[in-house]
Amino acid sequence: MPRYDITDFPRRSHIDIAHETAITAYGKAGTWLDSRTRVKILEEVRSAKDCPLCLEQRRSLSPYAKEGEHVSQTGLDPITVEIVHRLCNNADRLTYRWFESILAQGVSAEQYVEIVGLVATAIIIDGFAGALGYQTIPAPRAQGGVPTRKANDKVVEAGAWIPIMDIENEATETGLPKIPNIFRAMGLVPESVRHFFSVMSSQYSLTPFDTSLDRSQVEYIASKMSSHNQCFY
Repeated sequence: MPRYDITDFPRRSHIDIAHETAITAYGKAGTWLDSRTRVKILEEVRSAKDCPLCLEQRRSLSPYAKEGEHVSQTGLDPITVEIVHRLCNNADRLTYRWFESILAQGVSAEQYVEIVGLVATAIIIDGFAGALGYQTIPAPRAQGGVPTRKANDKVVEAGAWIPIMDIENEATETGLPKIPNIFRAMGLVPESVRHFFSVMSSQYSLTPFDTSLDRSQVEYIASKMSSHNQCFY
């Protein structure tokens, strides 16, 4: 049974499969996080939008001027809750100082990357469902298992907050890199790259565009949404 009713909203059929598969993956142990934590992160993303502290921080000139405790019912540790809530509600105003404070509290760069990937993936899936007015896909049960803790040494310092994927990158005729940094950003945890892009690629057409819209229409919509979301990339 299709997860989304396509009677009024025609769309590519493989989106159902990509979304269901990605949600199921939350119930499996990751590279650095266990399955229970990953499921709770999904649940935390879904409740973070109603956090009173986040709403106050969002209204403030600086989100760091308002202190307090986030409202959470998942049982996640306070540091993970802080990361999830900031990413969900104030991602456009994160600072390197805040990031350093997270690492200083015992979160590794690899764990941070995995959390970022899980939050971003959930936002795409739930945002799609919300736009169509349908319920989100239920969170899976944690299946147990042990994180692989497999470090990726194929990373490089390139001016970002964390090392990114070390990959030979040629410039295109536009002068932009053939492999964008958004792909390389989670290079510390390759499985997070695969998880995120399994969803993103199901909804984001790269050239040639697999859509009835022409190139100018696609670029207009992309630019409008990027502006709305304050995406400076």
